[in-house]
Amino acid sequence: MARDRGTGAVSSERTPLLNDYTTDGKGNSVQQNNACVSDHSVQQNNGALSDLEHGDAVQARPEAGKLAIATVALLIASTTNILVPKYGGQIIDIVSRDLRTEEEKADAFNTIKNTIVEILLIILIGSFATALRGWWFASSSERVVARLRKNLFQHLINQEIAFFDVTRTGELLSRLSEDTQIIKNAATTNLSEALRNLATALIGLGFMFQTSWRLTLLALAVVPVISVGVRKFGRYVRELSHKTQAAAAMAASIAEESFGAVRTVRSFAQEGHESLRYGEKVDETLKLGLKQAKVVGLFYGGMNGASTLSVVIVVIYGAYLTIYGSMTTGNLTSFILYSLTVGSSVSSLSGLYTTAMKAAGASRRVFQILDRTSSMLKSGNKCPLQDQDDGEVELDDVWFAYPSRPNNMVLQVPK
Repeated sequence: MARDRGTGAVSSERTPLLNDYTTDGKGNSVQQNNACVSDHSVQQNNGALSDLEHGDAVQARPEAGKLAIATVALLIASTTNILVPKYGGQIIDIVSRDLRTEEEKADAFNTIKNTIVEILLIILIGSFATALRGWWFASSSERVVARLRKNLFQHLINQEIAFFDVTRTGELLSRLSEDTQIIKNAATTNLSEALRNLATALIGLGFMFQTSWRLTLLALAVVPVISVGVRKFGRYVRELSHKTQAAAAMAASIAEESFGAVRTVRSFAQEGHESLRYGEKVDETLKLGLKQAKVVGLFYGGMNGASTLSVVIVVIYGAYLTIYGSMTTGNLTSFILYSLTVGSSVSSLSGLYTTAMKAAGASRRVFQILDRTSSMLKSGNKCPLQDQDDGEVELDDVWFAYPSRPNNMVLQVPK
């Protein structure tokens, strides 16, 4: 029990000044008090929740209106991109007719001119919607990430001192700089491009079904196989990215420690030793990065081969349907353009999916820190009363130990 004679505040609970820590077999401090970890973090450790997929949605809530406007502009821009191949197919159908009289040729030419005017109008609307979409998505995402950085720093600065005793400063700086930068890239340009490609692919599939459902089903035959591969690839890249960021954070912490104590390093002539320590962590990061690059390259190659093979098969079957009169030449041309547009969007999505998985791995530690609850929720806000001149404080059953040496009591006042 501790009593403050100046304020008269009395605490009947025996509360430790710091969380309970023990050391593992390597001499590293391990936190034992699970009360300072939120339910979200516990679920993460059990595998129920994970990183960026279940991040704090409050970060983006103030931008809901702007994101809604950007989403509408996104749908308009994607629709206009798909409409151009449709009108292109109509022009091909017009010019492929058997035009014999001058009147038929004049009517066909007027129809083509009207179609071109419509295409120009569609392009103008699509360009405006694309600019609006890019502007609002980028600006909203910038604000979200800035808010994330502020909240992360505020959360870190309010942690108990024991947290900083067992967590390296370089690692925390890496979370504030490198990890948030990866999240920023994923939440700004990559997010906008991903939504654009997704909307274009879905709208394009709708036009493809309208043009020829047979060719569309044939083109979608490879989707189940690709989806299984993408899912396994995403999980692997996310875990690999998490390991890579952890190794990079460790290298940054070594550099920060060496520069901060450079006089001590120089006094004991340990420049070579510190360079060796830093080089080992950089090599570890390089090894993980090369492994990630190899996996990503194989994934891109497989996706490109599967999509190209699918387009070739679709073109062959489409030519067969056109020869036997089931499709017109214009419809086949429009369908091929739809297929190329959708294929390009899906290919871009695969690359953006890789970036998103890297961001998910990098964000895991960021959200774990945000979910961590300090064992000292508030700073001291008690002060002696003005009529108290002595300001005496009685200590009763107060104890303290550093987290790295939990068994060595630095301060212990008996009852």
